[in-house]
Amino acid sequence: MEQNNVKRSSCRYISSAIVGSIENLFYRYGYAIGCHPWRFIIGCLSIVILSSLGILRFHQEKHPMRLWIPPGSDFARDTEWLMKQFREGIRVQSILVTAPDVLQPEVLQQLAKIHHQVTKLASPSGIAWEDVCFRIPVISFNVRKKRETTEDGSVFDDLPFGFEEETDDNSWKNFDPSIVLPLGMYCAIVNSLETACLERSLLELWKYDTDELESVTPQRIREDLNKTISPVLGHPVNFTHLLGGIKRNEAGEIVSAASLLSQYMIHVNFSAVNLDETGNGAGTADWATAPVLEWEKQFLQFMSHASKDVEGMQVYYEAGRSYGDISEAAIFQDIDKLIIGIALMFIYVQVILSKFNMVEFRFILANVGLLCIGMAFVVACGICSVLGISYGPVHTALPFLLMGIGVDDMFVIMACWNNLTPAERQMSIPEKMGRTLQHAGTSITITSLTDVIAFMVGATTILPSLQSFCLYAAVGVLVTYVFQATFFVAVFVLDERRVQNSRNGLLFCIKHHDYKPNTCSQMDLSKRIFHILYNYVILTIPGQVFIVLLTAGFAAISIKGNMDLRQKFDPVWFLPERTHLYQFIKEQSTYYPDMGQHAGVFFGSLNYSAEIPKIKQLAEQLRKESDILKDVEDWYDGFENYVNVNFGYNLPHDTLSDDEFSNLLSRYLFSPSGASYQKNFRFDGNLSCGIPAPPVTVSSFDFKFKLFHGPEESLPAMNRVKKLVREANFTTGDQFATVWGKIFANWVTDEVIDTELYRNMILVCACVMICTLILIINLVTCFFIFVCVILTLVNVAGMMYFWGLTIDIVSCIGLELAAGLCVDYAAHIGHTFLTCSGTRKERALKTVEDIGPAIMSGGTATLLALVVLANSESYIFVSFFKIFLLVVCFGLFHGVVFLPVILSVIGPAPYQKLCNADVQLQSNKLYDLCDMGKDEERKMSSQEEPS
Repeated sequence: MEQNNVKRSSCRYISSAIVGSIENLFYRYGYAIGCHPWRFIIGCLSIVILSSLGILRFHQEKHPMRLWIPPGSDFARDTEWLMKQFREGIRVQSILVTAPDVLQPEVLQQLAKIHHQVTKLASPSGIAWEDVCFRIPVISFNVRKKRETTEDGSVFDDLPFGFEEETDDNSWKNFDPSIVLPLGMYCAIVNSLETACLERSLLELWKYDTDELESVTPQRIREDLNKTISPVLGHPVNFTHLLGGIKRNEAGEIVSAASLLSQYMIHVNFSAVNLDETGNGAGTADWATAPVLEWEKQFLQFMSHASKDVEGMQVYYEAGRSYGDISEAAIFQDIDKLIIGIALMFIYVQVILSKFNMVEFRFILANVGLLCIGMAFVVACGICSVLGISYGPVHTALPFLLMGIGVDDMFVIMACWNNLTPAERQMSIPEKMGRTLQHAGTSITITSLTDVIAFMVGATTILPSLQSFCLYAAVGVLVTYVFQATFFVAVFVLDERRVQNSRNGLLFCIKHHDYKPNTCSQMDLSKRIFHILYNYVILTIPGQVFIVLLTAGFAAISIKGNMDLRQKFDPVWFLPERTHLYQFIKEQSTYYPDMGQHAGVFFGSLNYSAEIPKIKQLAEQLRKESDILKDVEDWYDGFENYVNVNFGYNLPHDTLSDDEFSNLLSRYLFSPSGASYQKNFRFDGNLSCGIPAPPVTVSSFDFKFKLFHGPEESLPAMNRVKKLVREANFTTGDQFATVWGKIFANWVTDEVIDTELYRNMILVCACVMICTLILIINLVTCFFIFVCVILTLVNVAGMMYFWGLTIDIVSCIGLELAAGLCVDYAAHIGHTFLTCSGTRKERALKTVEDIGPAIMSGGTATLLALVVLANSESYIFVSFFKIFLLVVCFGLFHGVVFLPVILSVIGPAPYQKLCNADVQLQSNKLYDLCDMGKDEERKMSSQEEPS
């Protein structure tokens, strides 16, 4: 027993020595600032000025691949490969019309008017539809087929080859001119044909002819839907896919439809895309060139008016740039609300720091406290810019984060100043400031350093945007701590000199002679409230039992929420409900629920003639995956039929030579049945009719993933298709084959976000606790602080589920911030408890009376800045509001309520005093620090500060 007491005493002595050294260091620092405040003010301002020069290298990242996608992922690699090899892509502009029955002539006539106006749109710089549209060859040959004979002669109709109509002569049904006509003649005809802009619209059935639409009948409309070849392009088309809300009769024939979709395809030259210039501040812009964006802007402006000028139907629309524009606006549109929140925080800070009399109204000091946060933000941007760290869209929340931490430090310093004993209040300003920082320095160091460590751990993530944010936050928090402990304290010294000289809080030139503050302004209601609440309620036995049971109840409910919390993110969440894109997506999901997500299998420079059996097998396997895939369109099936039927081969059993494959592929891609697949190929040279195809550099199969409810369905589906491609085992050429879809940008983030979150949370908690243990040097107290942090995180994550949040990149950032912030409240309480003397209950009561009001004030200020965001339309702001509200509420509950209750029952002994406090502090005055003798110090403490 005696040995245990000796060990315990030795541990207490060591911890007291370390804490005493830290307090001694802060005493010296505070004393130095009290002697020379202007030196420290000028030093801080110099740091800001020098750091601001780094902003010359400031770079706001706009490229989505460098913001949201792990750099080493397959998706990042495949996207880069496709941009270089495929070289071009398609952006879709859509118009969706709804009506009781869209298969009525008047609906089609109004849609035709919109169509003609859309195709005539031009940007102010002259960019027209024909300049940006995706062009494909028109493979439509008109032949004369006798329908009837009259007295005046024969009457013929022009019909494109491939139209499957009932005729007296069935030989026309599958007529293929690329086989029947001599190759030279056929290619001469093909080369004389024009290209046309690729569109998908029911109006193609009547070649967009307004005169014909004026005379069309409902019966004719329903009959023409059976056509499978576009009269405009000559390519196979299933027009019924453009209809939604279809109703059929008993024979299965379409009798009406509730919606109609028209799509305009725009060409994108990937080699000309520069997202650093054309991207947006939210990092949500898709690949596009400046001319494309110009035309799309005109399209949106036109449709915003056209959608309101129709009768009998509703018109919805989207453009390729819609999501980028709206998501960017949604992220930044509520900045004004954030400014209002900051204004509320400013007023609150004035109320907390000031006493309501003419002299002790600390208007300048409160402003300087908030100015420190702005200075820290500038320094963080400057330092990170010099280091080459990009600024991202989620960094919008950084000033608020720094504000929450900085205000907390400011309140703690002010609370320690107000808690000085009557004897200490009679000392000189440098002495009082030294004692203030002696008490407050360790506390704010613990919280700030743990926050910095939390963000540094978060910066180890593989998500670029989160990594950048954590680095900015780590630098910002560290600099905020330095400025609050230096710049704020230095201005505090000057402000206190003003108070001692009885100068007005706003007009410094006015001096109030023989001034005595009113009694009301000297009352400290917060301490009284805390004393009554804790002494007579919370720290009583019934109160302690209730708090413990309440904590357990919160934990039980939150554990249930954690078990049900899902990992899910839908890009639609970034869209306010009033926007045109949100309304379009809503209607599209209603009428086209099975539209699915576009994707494809892409092959590199294979030896295609040798890999034909494997390509066929892969195509068949894709069609078999009907539970996850739909609308599989592979070029091989048509190619095999074309070659076997017309040239007598037996693919895939026959082996083609490279020359044979090149020749046959060229003929197929210029045939009516294969021309639509030209967009699925890229060649090492130009593809020309009648000439063997150059070596294939890229080819692709198109398909759609079915709509999934979440990552638990989408990720296995994506990985299943990837496995099929890997198992195809291509062994020739570059052997490159992959699955790619734009939706993978979300799915690959879903694939790593939960692992990243849990890994980072574990590392953050471990590092925070180690840091707390090093600074507080008390195992029991650190354990209870750790319990408070864990309980807070469990509560926040659990309540996220009940509040409708999921695990995504936004909530991931919020939770990592929570890990850094929630330790602040408990660490302040734990450290102060160890510095108090008396019984456990007396020490717990003294702790909450001294530091509790400051902690509550900091949390309240944070909530005031956030409360205006409760009705924001921005998903980021709403999510941050919910998460920070949970963090502050549960953090304050566990730190300021639960922890004092626990410490009042089983709290550790206080730090062991090494010597008499007055003797120690006298020895720490260090007048030489101010380079003056005792007489000069006495003179300084009594002199008046000029106005």
